[in-house]
Amino acid sequence: MLSLVITDCEGVKKDVSSPLTVILNSETDVPADDLTVTFPYNKELSENADYITAFNNGKLIFKGQIDEISNIKTSRAVITKITARSLAALLLDNEAEPVTYINPASEFIFNKHLKPFGITEYTADEVPFYGSLKIDKGMTHWQVFKNFCKNLYGVDPRITGDGKALFKGYDVKEIVTFGDLSGDIVYYSIKENKKRCELISEVRLKLEEYGGYDSHIYNKNSNCKNIERVRYVNATADTSTIDTADKIIAQSNANSRLLTLECMGCQIDVMGKNAVINDSILGKIDNLRTDRLKYTVDSNGERTTICLRKGTL
Repeated sequence: MLSLVITDCEGVKKDVSSPLTVILNSETDVPADDLTVTFPYNKELSENADYITAFNNGKLIFKGQIDEISNIKTSRAVITKITARSLAALLLDNEAEPVTYINPASEFIFNKHLKPFGITEYTADEVPFYGSLKIDKGMTHWQVFKNFCKNLYGVDPRITGDGKALFKGYDVKEIVTFGDLSGDIVYYSIKENKKRCELISEVRLKLEEYGGYDSHIYNKNSNCKNIERVRYVNATADTSTIDTADKIIAQSNANSRLLTLECMGCQIDVMGKNAVINDSILGKIDNLRTDRLKYTVDSNGERTTICLRKGTL
């Protein structure tokens, strides 16, 4: 069962005993999760609230500072609405001090840019980034964290909803299986959307400063048949490489096929994992990744909407 606890500005914890609705959103491309809770108006809970935590069967699934508190009175009821973002929001909202680090390691980045904002755990190795990491005026702590991880590991990092820093991003080794039969995470609805308009059929490359866009990389996706949608990449520019073209095509393929599952209960543990669908009608669909989810609690019970895209993380 879901339980919610609000901590006020003095550090006093208070249970939210009867929430009307709870909505938790999480997306791989959005650094911070967000939580929206409504409950019958409670002056004690709404006047001095600072942080909110959410637990599912005793397991912490969300912790974040409250962004907004609204008390709403209508002819039918008076309710309080609270919105919050997970701890990653603090990294987004705060600028880092401009400085240049030489050969920084993960522990140093954690202590300097994550730990001051309530993030108490992290997973990373201690191999340093050999070189300089420059923090320009206006960069946020999230940008510092992300740049460090991209430079050292080549991946986007993640701050989980319960406040753990994943320097290497989600664990891509784990595969979760969905299906309409027992043994899998069962869904009661599945929607497949093939978006041909997202497919990029070809990227043309400029490989020499004074040359033309004479090189071509074609999308080998069989769904690209009869589609012509071209992009251009100047690989001689500072911001682009040949890999940029591959990423454009890979991203278009990921965006071109979206599967949406409706599952009962709280399934937020699947976030960021690779996935397989075993459906008695649609068959087996593999090479999927969990891209975003929406967990809802209301008068109809608990349910999770899960969006899967083609292509592993």
